[in-house]
Amino acid sequence: MGYFSSLLRALAVSSPQRIGLLPDVPTVAESGLPELAGFEADQWYGIVAPAGTPAAIVQKLNAQINASLRSAEILQRLNTEGAVPTPQPPEVFGELIAREIIRWKPVVQQAQLKPD
Repeated sequence: MGYFSSLLRALAVSSPQRIGLLPDVPTVAESGLPELAGFEADQWYGIVAPAGTPAAIVQKLNAQINASLRSAEILQRLNTEGAVPTPQPPEVFGELIAREIIRWKPVVQQAQLKPD
């Protein structure tokens, strides 16, 4: 594990499930603290197209990107980074974005964050 040293010890991961890179490190939700039950602050990456992009183009891009995410070379690289690829249709990714906006909007508002 080239990213880690004996000077640091991971206490938990914020993803909903344990990650392959750190299989012995529990999730925050596994801490046993009732106020952290169901805790999740996972990072994700995605590719989006401009609004109004024809559906046929979106579907073609989606098929090619998902095929790449299933390739052995890409899977190996992502695994070494601790990333878990989740190829999915555009509609499912759109639903994720909508849920994340709902989840994080109160945090952004309370912190009075503004885009630069």
